[in-house]
Amino acid sequence: MINNFYKEGDEVHLLNVISRLSFAATLGVPAVDFTPQINREAYEAVVRKAEAFIVKRFLARLPSHIQTTPIVHIIKSEVDTNSVGHVICMKAEEIKATCVLMGSHNKGPVREFFMGSVSQYVSHHCKVPVVIVKQP
Repeated sequence: MINNFYKEGDEVHLLNVISRLSFAATLGVPAVDFTPQINREAYEAVVRKAEAFIVKRFLARLPSHIQTTPIVHIIKSEVDTNSVGHVICMKAEEIKATCVLMGSHNKGPVREFFMGSVSQYVSHHCKVPVVIVKQP
């Protein structure tokens, strides 16, 4: 499937939107806006480590003939579906994306109705084409 969306020389951006509260648990440091002081060097080191992890996982899933160095964006956001979807749409516009390719968690129709779906929000509000890849 990736062959339909990627051609040599394309710029690939990986966007990871995490809630402000899970930021501390995910990266192992408190969220900057919740702490009066922070060791900036330690914080940057943890963020670089997280970015490297994201790139490694992404590249491991690509066919071997695709050679790219993705640009990683880790963005803290509020926790609801609409705000995460809004962040994705705004970032796509900011980086002038030609399309947004994203996964879906397959929550099921009832759970999706009550909790919402980020992929559904993005597909309805993004100004560029959106491709949603369903989990097998």
